[in-house]
Amino acid sequence: MDLNKQAAAVKEYLTRYREITTYIDNIKADIADYEARLPLSAAPKVPSLSFAPGGSGDTISQQERDYFSKEEMGKKIRMLQAELTQIEPVMNRLNRSLDALGETDRAIIWSKYVEAFSWHITARAAHCSEGYCRKRSENILKVLSGMMFGPGDIPVQGKFMFL
Repeated sequence: MDLNKQAAAVKEYLTRYREITTYIDNIKADIADYEARLPLSAAPKVPSLSFAPGGSGDTISQQERDYFSKEEMGKKIRMLQAELTQIEPVMNRLNRSLDALGETDRAIIWSKYVEAFSWHITARAAHCSEGYCRKRSENILKVLSGMMFGPGDIPVQGKFMFL
């Protein structure tokens, strides 16, 4: 992946940071809800005395419906866990990379891309000039992309020619 694409990906993760982290929290809550409902058993059908003749017309008993819903819950849990294993490591890597930045760099990136503040407000939050924040933000994005995706795409000179 080229450096500009990596920086664009990091920028996208930062602009959608709150959305993605909230989505991760919601997936974890859904998994916890399904796992809490999984061990519950259906109450057996209790016959009641009714003046109306006939049954409810259902061909499936309550226990069978419960069994089928538990199978579906298991599938949903596995699907949500698979989705979580794709998204969560990327956001954890982004969080660790943000924590590794200096205070000023983190303030610039956080206020500009996560909070979506203007350059003027970003400069005030970082205690720097607007021009410095604009120039520095591009460098910070490159540093973050290097932290997240590694140095694999950095060109390395393989041969040395001395003339």
